Amino acid sequence: MDKTANRSNAQKYLKSAMQYHAKSSIRSAIEMAHKAIDIDPSFAEAYAYLGNTLVTRTRQFDEGLQSLRHAIKLSPEDATILYTTGWCEEYIANALEKPRLKHQAVPENSKELYTVARLHFLKALELTSDPQLIGDIEDMLDVVAAATGQPWQKE
Repeated sequence: MDKTANRSNAQKYLKSAMQYHAKSSIRSAIEMAHKAIDIDPSFAEAYAYLGNTLVTRTRQFDEGLQSLRHAIKLSPEDATILYTTGWCEEYIANALEKPRLKHQAVPENSKELYTVARLHFLKALELTSDPQLIGDIEDMLDVVAAATGQPWQKE
């Protein structure tokens, strides 16, 4: 199969993953995301989806971060992937500071996660012109600033 056919098939699996997700069939959604990646190992969006789902729905924090960071390696100029990764890093940092539910351990502490999330948000902000994404990024930068006491804007 050629690269275009692989991507098209991988996109079908990712779409299926999202449909399962919408029905709260998270295990099936994760399986479909893995199939998308198996078909097209360069499909950054599938890695980002998988990482986000692992972090937010199954609390597999380390595995999710690995997938998200791999998505960034594959597509370092994708503002949406950078935003999603930063959002998940902030989510994990918050969960580490206020543990309520069981989760997979990560090597970083909350301070390190907030720092890297901030960097991902700032790079995403540089790369996008989408007003909705800009607003979302700025909101998350405010959240990180409140958590760390470090402003993200120069006064």
